[in-house]
Amino acid sequence: MADEETRTLWDHITGEAFEGPLAGERLDWWPIRLTTTGAALAEWPSLALLVSDYRSVAQMVMGRVKSKTIHTKGWLPPGFRATMNAPVDTRLAELTQGLGVIVDDKARFYPMDRIPDGGLEDVWSGRIMRIARGDGDGVPAATWADGAHGEIPMQLLSRWYGFVFTYPGCGIVPEA
Repeated sequence: MADEETRTLWDHITGEAFEGPLAGERLDWWPIRLTTTGAALAEWPSLALLVSDYRSVAQMVMGRVKSKTIHTKGWLPPGFRATMNAPVDTRLAELTQGLGVIVDDKARFYPMDRIPDGGLEDVWSGRIMRIARGDGDGVPAATWADGAHGEIPMQLLSRWYGFVFTYPGCGIVPEA
């Protein structure tokens, strides 16, 4: 992604500028939780939803493709692999979906098919992190067991190939 003001190129996952006048700078980033409309409304009944009527052709096509990818095996568009600058880490299949978590510049990937129904706990820097699937949507999310100040770790629902390109050598929990 590029910003309009300086034309600096930014990594859309880490928020780091890698080319242009702001190279080496980093945008503020915060965790987001991917969910479904139904699950969000069940958790926050007074949630106001805003829906835009505008749809470009690309948005319409990708909306149809992406709307059904959370619990699917996924696919890569023709020619996509040619854009990858390195082979995919083979510890997992490239399209494995899971939750990537980043804490203090360390990263771990939690494959969805390895997260038990009751969730799992993992220790990071002396703190216990809980990884569990949402009741209404089945989407995994990470929270700190101590619930300190409502703080949640940085997390991304991602495919393995994308997460491991951004965080090479990241851990996989639980290991097979």
